[in-house]
Amino acid sequence: MARTRRLAFLSTAAASVAIVFGFAAPAHAAYQTTPLTLPWHPAGPVHSSVSRDGVVYLGGKLDGIGGIAALDAATGNLLWQVPANSDVRALALSDDGTRLYAGGSFTTVDGQASTHVAALDLPGHTVVAGWKGRAAGMVRDLVVSGNTLYLAGKITTVDGVAQRGMGAVDATTGLRDASFAFSADNDVLALALTGSRLVISGSFTQVNGTPRASLASIDLSTDTLTGWAPSRLCSDCTQYWDVQTDGTNAYVATSGNAGGAFNLTTGQQPWRIIRGDGDFQSVWLPGDGKVYYGGHFGQEIWSGAAKVNVITASVVASVFIANGQIDTAWTPKIYKTYPGCWTFTSTDGKLWVGGDFGGEQVNGVNNKKPFLAAYPVV
Repeated sequence: MARTRRLAFLSTAAASVAIVFGFAAPAHAAYQTTPLTLPWHPAGPVHSSVSRDGVVYLGGKLDGIGGIAALDAATGNLLWQVPANSDVRALALSDDGTRLYAGGSFTTVDGQASTHVAALDLPGHTVVAGWKGRAAGMVRDLVVSGNTLYLAGKITTVDGVAQRGMGAVDATTGLRDASFAFSADNDVLALALTGSRLVISGSFTQVNGTPRASLASIDLSTDTLTGWAPSRLCSDCTQYWDVQTDGTNAYVATSGNAGGAFNLTTGQQPWRIIRGDGDFQSVWLPGDGKVYYGGHFGQEIWSGAAKVNVITASVVASVFIANGQIDTAWTPKIYKTYPGCWTFTSTDGKLWVGGDFGGEQVNGVNNKKPFLAAYPVV
């Protein structure tokens, strides 16, 4: 989804998108509720995003079918676009910024065979010839750590080897990393990395046969499942669409019309659950003291299981990390709430929102600019 994923308050999504590098927003800056007028909009939904060095990379059904695009973060102008034959649900950048990895349901990218995962050379924005990464089933998230690319999704094999929900490949060659021998009993939909700890979320109830309630973590320094095992955010929160971490908490977005947080040490919730009238699907940490949630809630969200202190909110909202209070000052309106917001990323002075929506409110009316919005810092 979201989110790509990454110590997020440092620059992805997805998704999709993680550890994100490069300062995204000044500490405690406030975003405006009115979006910028962008010169380019995709012709189909944005499902993943990542940014670095003044460029925003987008993935999704950008031409109505599938593809990857790069935008100038300062102007919003399209720099280049590469087609895929199906959806691009995840993006991640190599540590040196020379490669862009993509995951999704595609089998070709720019006409080159790429089975659900691909590597692009960024200087030429071309598919890396001979890169051997492949997975059976849709890839929903990607995270890079050193020379390893971690995959998550509705996958059943990695490089032909049975591995449910997740896997790892060599970032240079695409060959499967056999040392990462983890499997879940259902989909793994999102990844987040802090230090040597990989946090995973999804719809699973077990990892390597050990009970886990849609959320778990793996110590990559020892390749072991940690003992961290938070209880479910709510009884009907059985599918965690997205996860992000700031090194203190893991923040989740779930199909139970809810978002929340869990302490990475204790597994306890630091504040009350955030509920709404639709799913929470994406999470983002731009470094401004708030966690941003996106989804297809269309009218309202509130704090706590009981429906009190209701706030008008459509598709996106933010919550103060220190106390879990909803930010009542940031309530932009996005139209066509379903399927809503799937990904966030941040660049200098802007919060980017991608998804499947029909437009944003400008001067009280729908600007009818679909799929992508950028909210500037006040």
